[in-house]
Amino acid sequence: MKIKLPLTEKFLWDLYKLYNKTENVLELISPPNSSVKAILNYKFYGYLRDAWDRQHQKEKERMNFYKLIQRLKNSGYLKMLKIKSKKAVIITPKGIEKLFKVELKTMGKKRRTDKKWQMVLFDIPENKRKYRDYFRTALQYLGYKKLQKSIWVCPYDVEKKTKELIKRYNLRPFVELLLVKKIGLG
Repeated sequence: MKIKLPLTEKFLWDLYKLYNKTENVLELISPPNSSVKAILNYKFYGYLRDAWDRQHQKEKERMNFYKLIQRLKNSGYLKMLKIKSKKAVIITPKGIEKLFKVELKTMGKKRRTDKKWQMVLFDIPENKRKYRDYFRTALQYLGYKKLQKSIWVCPYDVEKKTKELIKRYNLRPFVELLLVKKIGLG
């Protein structure tokens, strides 16, 4: 089943994939006192717009591209900067977080060949409520189902992504991962 992403998420995901394919064309810059992950050279911005236009010509006109960029800027996913007299487009930390969620939504899930289930048990304290909510949402994207309030199970091979998720939100002391043969009370 292919997931249909909203246009803003699709654009951010395309931008991320393009960045990964063409790192040599892009500059990686991390300004002091900034948690910015990636900055695209502004010259590349025109190329990106043209590539996007060709790929999605039927969907949107050129003006809609600029509206999309503006929407992403207003949402806090992208930011325009001037660095060393050059304009740059950056993906903000909020944009990186959005990309992480898009990646979880779109990743292909394969059932475990050993027929075992991945089980997550967690007891995340109230002072980390925001991360607990992020964690639950991400578990759903990975294909987990709630067995009890803080016990989730998944038949897919998502152990690696689950560990990345635990590390990303710094939840190691509050989460246990188990691999179980059978789910049920009988």
